[in-house]
Amino acid sequence: MSYQKNMSNNYPTKKLGEVCDFQNGLWTGKKPPFVTASVVRNTNFKNNDGTLNLGDVAEIEVEEKQLKNRLLEEGDLILERSGGGPTQPVGRVVYFDADGKFSFSNFTTRIRVRNSKELDSVYLWRCLNYLYLSGVTEKMQKQTTGIRNLNFSEYKELQIPLQPLAEQKKIVARLEGLLGKIKEAKQLRAEAGEAAQNLLPAELHRIFTQQHSNILQNVGMSDSRSKEKWEEKELGEVFVFHYGKGLPRPERSESGKYIVYGANGELGRSDRYLIDGEGIIVGRKGSAGEVTRATGRYWPTDVTYFITKDKKYDIGFAYYLFKFLNFPQYAVGVKPGINRKEIYGIKIPLPSVAEQKKIVARLDSLSEKIKNLREYQTQTRSDFIALEQSVLSKSFQHS
Repeated sequence: MSYQKNMSNNYPTKKLGEVCDFQNGLWTGKKPPFVTASVVRNTNFKNNDGTLNLGDVAEIEVEEKQLKNRLLEEGDLILERSGGGPTQPVGRVVYFDADGKFSFSNFTTRIRVRNSKELDSVYLWRCLNYLYLSGVTEKMQKQTTGIRNLNFSEYKELQIPLQPLAEQKKIVARLEGLLGKIKEAKQLRAEAGEAAQNLLPAELHRIFTQQHSNILQNVGMSDSRSKEKWEEKELGEVFVFHYGKGLPRPERSESGKYIVYGANGELGRSDRYLIDGEGIIVGRKGSAGEVTRATGRYWPTDVTYFITKDKKYDIGFAYYLFKFLNFPQYAVGVKPGINRKEIYGIKIPLPSVAEQKKIVARLDSLSEKIKNLREYQTQTRSDFIALEQSVLSKSFQHS
């Protein structure tokens, strides 16, 4: 491995198996006496940052004699030996520093440093976490029946660079500072993402719950001279919810020209279409109440309602109004469904079509900005991962 070759040129190394002791985990006991134990599982591994989330630790009955040798101490590392997923290799490592008595599951292994005067446990944790994030340990896994397993014999052969202990602690301190700043930045990104998600609902609420006699100037979409008031109508006075129509599976094709809509959006494609023109699809059964905007030619299936263009309303305004009305709250039944007669009586605010178009222009612009922000959020997520790997790489390859 290139990483280990680079390190061996600067510092002496030892195999992981030479500097640490290992203990496999436990699970439900078979022979009494039993005791209740708090057991850390793979699900307690928080993301891929090497920390623990102890919010849902398993409480299970284990054999008392098995537990004695499997209690965690501060500074222990817990290695994921089995698990992983389609996009998550097995081999994550977490650092244990919690108060209280905890053990660890049979899908994990405890790693304990033998000599703390030779090897700092936090330094080792960062080192092993770097090897995981850089893909070194991914080559050591094998897969059986959908579960990834780590080749533990090979894992113990990993070469660990052994700088003087004081140097190890300097590396740890430097990493804690840099990774702490990255963590803060990631938290800010997450908060910004949550705020972006709430922007449209907040604006819909502001627009459709106007006060002061429903005067449009109160939401910033008419000048101060406008005194046009919004009408109050029942939903069924303005909109006609048509039933979608079933489309046999043989008539659907992945290469079809037109979109087939189900209750929760695009369901498939077909060379047949039922509607030609702008419309709104509303889930009738299953994902009842979900709202999708449709254009061109398409086929709304029999688990949907749909509306089409009408001189009473702008189709874009209908979309945003339906999103605001939160139709899913009206769904009932084991397989949730919405009866159009039940929602036709909902009171709705209705401005003129001209004003509707102004509202749609504003909300379309906001939606586009939110979309761009989400795309940027996705990009920065990848950037943060790369930055973490870069920081770790420089610490262990060029320290």
